[in-house]
Amino acid sequence: MDVETGRRAPHDAAVTFDPRLNGLTWLALKGALLSLVTFGIYRFWYVTDIRRFFWSRTAVDGSPAEYTGTGKELFLGFLVALAILVPVYLGLFALSFAAPALAPFSVVISFVTLFLLGQYAIYRGRRYRAMRTLWRGIRLGQDGSGLAYAARAGAWWLLVFLTFGVAFPFMRASLERYRINHTLVGTSRMTSTARGRSVLGPWLLFYVVALGPLIWLGLALLAAADFSLPTDLLVPRPGGKPGETILNPAYAGSNIGLIANTLLFATAVCIPAALLLIPFYRARETRAFMRAARLGGVRLASSLRARDFYWPYIVYGLSLLGIFLALGFVTGVMVFAAQNAGVSVIHWIVILAYLVGLPLFAVLYVRLVQARLWAAVATSTVVVNPEELAAVLASSRGAGSGLQEGLADALDVGGALQIGL
Repeated sequence: MDVETGRRAPHDAAVTFDPRLNGLTWLALKGALLSLVTFGIYRFWYVTDIRRFFWSRTAVDGSPAEYTGTGKELFLGFLVALAILVPVYLGLFALSFAAPALAPFSVVISFVTLFLLGQYAIYRGRRYRAMRTLWRGIRLGQDGSGLAYAARAGAWWLLVFLTFGVAFPFMRASLERYRINHTLVGTSRMTSTARGRSVLGPWLLFYVVALGPLIWLGLALLAAADFSLPTDLLVPRPGGKPGETILNPAYAGSNIGLIANTLLFATAVCIPAALLLIPFYRARETRAFMRAARLGGVRLASSLRARDFYWPYIVYGLSLLGIFLALGFVTGVMVFAAQNAGVSVIHWIVILAYLVGLPLFAVLYVRLVQARLWAAVATSTVVVNPEELAAVLASSRGAGSGLQEGLADALDVGGALQIGL
C-alpha cells in the first residue's frame, strides 16, 4: 500500500469490519440495564460480550478474530484486585500516622503509588486481552514486565511534567514500542518503530492554539503591570456567591484592564479549541503507530484520516442534544400538567430521566462512538506482504491466568475496547 495516497496494492490484504451491527443495540441495552440493577456486577459479562462482538466482526486477511475471555474471569480478577488494594489503601492511610513528618506529602505519595499501580494494571490488562485473542487458531500473547512498564511510564510522565508536556508524544511512542515489542502472535514476535517525532507536529498544535496565546497575553499583562501584578486586580462580585470574583472596575480602560479582559476571553476560546484538537491528535497518532508495527516481513499500512475520528463524536453530540431537547420538552409537559393538578412530580422526573437516560446514553455511545471508531481504524488498515502470515506458527503457550485485568477494573483504568493496537 502507498502510505501517501492510501491506495492498496493488489497483493495487500484488507482488514475488514462487518458494518452490520445487528444485535449490538440489544447487547448494549441489556448490559446497561443489568449493570444498573446488579450495582455494576454484570458489567464484567457485558464487557466480555462487547469484546466478543467486535472481535468476531473484525477480519484480517479474511479470517476473523476470536475472543475467549469470560465474565467470570474478569469478576474474580476484580475481587482479587480488591483484596490487594485494600491493604494498600490502609497502608497509605496509616503512613501519615506512623510517620508524621510524611503527613504533608501523603497526598503526593498516594497519588504516585496509585498511578504506578494503574500503569502496571494497564499493561497486565492488555496481556489478558492478548492471551484471550485467537486468529486462525493462533493465540496472541504478551510477555515483558508490568513492573518495568510502570517504571518506564512513571519516568516518562515525570519528564512530561518537567518539559511542560513537550515530551508527551515521545512518551507515547516509547510506551507503544514496549507494548508492541512484547506482543506475540503464536511463536512470532511483533516489533514497532514508533517515534515521537512522527506525531510531534500535531501535538504542538495544542501549544499554538491554547498555550501560545495565553502565554503571550500573560507576559503582556506582567509587562503592563511592570512585572508586579496589583493585588486588587480581582475583587469580589457585588452580591455574588462567596469566592466569586470580577475584574476590578478601577482598571477599566487601562492597559492592564484591556489585556486582562483579553486574557479572560482568550482562555474561554483557546481551552475549548484545544479540546477539539484531541480527536485530530488521536487519529494522527493511531495512524503513525499502526504504520510502525511489524510482524517479521509483514507490516501494516494505514490511511486513517482525522475526520474519521471527528464524525463519530459529532453524531454522538448531535444525538445527545436531540435527546436533551426531547427530555426537556417531556419534562415541561409533565411539570405543566402536575401544576394544574396540584401535585409534585419533580422526584419522579429525576428517577425517570435516570432510568431512561443511562441505558440510552450507553447504547448511543457504543453504536455511534465505539463502533464507528473501531470500524474507522480497522477499515483504513491493510496488511502488506500478507503471504508471510502463513509462516506464523501456533505456540504451545496456554491462555494464562484470568486474573490479570482485575486490577485495571478496580483502579478504573481499564476499558471494554481499546482502539488500535
